[in-house]
Amino acid sequence: MPRIAHYLGTLIAVCGPFVASFAMATESEEPHPEGPTFALMDLRGTTAWAITQYQWLEPGEDALDAVISAAGRDSMRLDFAMDSIVPSYCELRPDPEICDGSGIPVSWMEDIPQTICMDIPSPVRARHKDVLGKADQLCLEPTSNLAFPKDWPENTQWTQLHLHQTVEPGKVRIQHGTAIIDLEISDAIATRLASLSEQGYGPVMIGWDQATLRKTLGPQLDQFIAGDDENCTYLQRNLDPSGLGYLVLDGKLARISLYADEYDVATSLVKTVNGIALGATRDDVFAAFGDKDLIEEDHEYLGADARYITWWADTAKSRGIRFELNEDGLVTAIHAGTDAITLLEGCS
Repeated sequence: MPRIAHYLGTLIAVCGPFVASFAMATESEEPHPEGPTFALMDLRGTTAWAITQYQWLEPGEDALDAVISAAGRDSMRLDFAMDSIVPSYCELRPDPEICDGSGIPVSWMEDIPQTICMDIPSPVRARHKDVLGKADQLCLEPTSNLAFPKDWPENTQWTQLHLHQTVEPGKVRIQHGTAIIDLEISDAIATRLASLSEQGYGPVMIGWDQATLRKTLGPQLDQFIAGDDENCTYLQRNLDPSGLGYLVLDGKLARISLYADEYDVATSLVKTVNGIALGATRDDVFAAFGDKDLIEEDHEYLGADARYITWWADTAKSRGIRFELNEDGLVTAIHAGTDAITLLEGCS
């Protein structure tokens, strides 16, 4: 979808009734039934740094099935979602002459592992025994460096990353009891991610003035004004997931919103600090907040089958998170910040 079309759709969602449906693709962008295989490996929180490799501790069977099936046959879309877990240079190779601070890795190939290994789940091994043989571990070995941002190892502001990649997996080869698939990456796009809370998103904090916000987000911003109210603006950053936006009210960041976008995987990967993402159910939301009080209301435009579920961090209702659920009971929008999370149309 052309980016400006997405922006206009998002502006409508902010300034008018929220339509609980995904954006429509143009004819040329509709998924082709015979398009490339897609798999997502979400390694966040389930991966250990093992000096020469990442070790995926809880591999997803569907993703492994897709990669193994495509190996030596077809190119595919293989996305990674990752945490920054590689220690700094001064932890790896302490040098008292230069290690007063956190330090940085010496080089990508020395200190940033490119290989991702995992134990093969028994069902996957059984389904692909003809190519895996007796191998009990699988390693994916990129033939070139992954598209990490240059400051990825020492970056403490954006601690998560989504890698959108087209790869051509080579034939499975067995070496010392390990199945290895070489990945030839033909293109990759890196999108930084963070957790969303009532206090902010990554380094961005609710309550910041617009100058501080713009300085942190950088120059690549699109701005929309809600109707004729110049005190109500909506900002989107090219480097963020396309469904994420910043609502500025009276010169202060009042709300960060996340709207469903079925054509952007990065948007679906953003989670609240307690693990709720777009597509979660009502039960997921209540389970994530445990015994904390939640306010549940009918949706203003979609009726009683759709809901708002709101959590306030304090009795003054100065900070909170609101979830919008559609008629199917799925989260289609998340708003975090001040009492502006309850605004339905623009800033009114």
